[in-house]
Amino acid sequence: MFSKFSKTLAKSTFAPNKARFTSIKKSILEVFNRQDLADPHYQIATFNPLYPLENLKVQYRQQQPANYEITKLKNGITVLTESQVFPNVVDMGILLDVGTRDETHETSGALHSIKQTYYKTVLNTNETVNYGMVQMSGGEFEMDYDQESTYFKAHCLSHDVVDIFNMMADCALEPRSVVAANAAMEKMHYQHELEAQLKTGHLVNDILFQTAFGNHGLGMPLHGSTHNYKYLHAHVLQKFQLENINPNRIFVAAAGVENHQEFVDLVESKLSFIPSAQGSGPQREAAQYLGGENRNQTDENTITFALAFRSAPWASKDIFALQVLNALLGNSQNFAAGLGRGVHSRASTNLLSKHSFVDSAHTINFNFSDAGLFGISATGSASHANELLQVSIGELKNLTNISKEELQRAKNLAKSNVLSALERQKDRLEEAVKNVKIFGKVAYDQYADQIESVTADQISSVVGAILSSRPTFIAEGGEVASLPSLDRIENLVKP
Repeated sequence: MFSKFSKTLAKSTFAPNKARFTSIKKSILEVFNRQDLADPHYQIATFNPLYPLENLKVQYRQQQPANYEITKLKNGITVLTESQVFPNVVDMGILLDVGTRDETHETSGALHSIKQTYYKTVLNTNETVNYGMVQMSGGEFEMDYDQESTYFKAHCLSHDVVDIFNMMADCALEPRSVVAANAAMEKMHYQHELEAQLKTGHLVNDILFQTAFGNHGLGMPLHGSTHNYKYLHAHVLQKFQLENINPNRIFVAAAGVENHQEFVDLVESKLSFIPSAQGSGPQREAAQYLGGENRNQTDENTITFALAFRSAPWASKDIFALQVLNALLGNSQNFAAGLGRGVHSRASTNLLSKHSFVDSAHTINFNFSDAGLFGISATGSASHANELLQVSIGELKNLTNISKEELQRAKNLAKSNVLSALERQKDRLEEAVKNVKIFGKVAYDQYADQIESVTADQISSVVGAILSSRPTFIAEGGEVASLPSLDRIENLVKP
């Protein structure tokens, strides 16, 4: 008892002196701009990371396989969650089954307009509040779109999920305001001019799809018609949203959540006010491949062309053979980015390395719900335009000849690309929700096996079917007029 009393007395007596001493010591160190080497914060900050900290108990956790749950709300919205695979942030996404193929000549550029100002909302928050929420959460919020879908994605810590999801839903589904529409028009005016000067490649892709599928549906430009942006007022954007966005076209997804039902309840509390779609909703016009040519003669000393053919849709059994072909032909510039993957691609070994007039070459491979494009694009010296076209056609025809070693390397590369992407939680979630949209289930776990099952005979059969369709040919640059006619090109492609 006495010993305990003595310790208590000593502690009460010397504690103030110790605190006073510490304060004086700290003040002296600050005057001389020195660090307290005994301070535990300093020791941790300067500790050699090659050695474990003393008295630190390491906690291990094995990565768990992803488990998916799907729920459809009463109004038709689909909710998908991926269980927590490893302690991480929460990734969320809102996928709209709406793309540029749903635009018309009146609404061309609507999705691009929304992307320019997707942070701008007026009903519950505003752009400043939305941006501040994302910054304070330490996460990110992005929007992207293509010909068939629009995807809003964000990630944050688990305690910010409710606020960030509510913000995402407002940005994705709120009718566009007058302020947002006018700001987007101003941005798009300068962006179209800049793209024409910088030649970012968007215009080339737009011309390719327009030539292949006509001036509607899949042929609608990704960034909208050059002169239509000035007519995309708020009422035009609101009409586009009203006609194309309904619950059957809304897919909400999250990865890293601990409870599926809790996330479903969150989505329902925010989006249950949207009424169920009457009937089957808007129907897309089926894509019809046309083929054709588009040439633009300039005074440049280089030429760029693209030669493409009708390919397979996502649901086709040949889709994985196309992925292997994509890896086989490849991109001649991949190795320049330090990936080491373009070294063995045919675009690199057979085109870039052997012919001095070839500046770059890459595969064209697009797949959609009811159509696809496959081919080759190349850039090179205009004075060797015909030779550039000849060697490119030769590479397409030679895809039917593939050795076992080459086939296995291409399959390994295709699997590597897929599996590397699926390691990232946000990419895995995006692929999973797009699987649900297209197939009604998560199917990406079968990709590697399907790629490995591709045979040389299947490759040859797919290439033969592709090259038998009418070609789509576009060219821009010098000496375009000297290139063969479309009929001549079609004959050159035939075996």
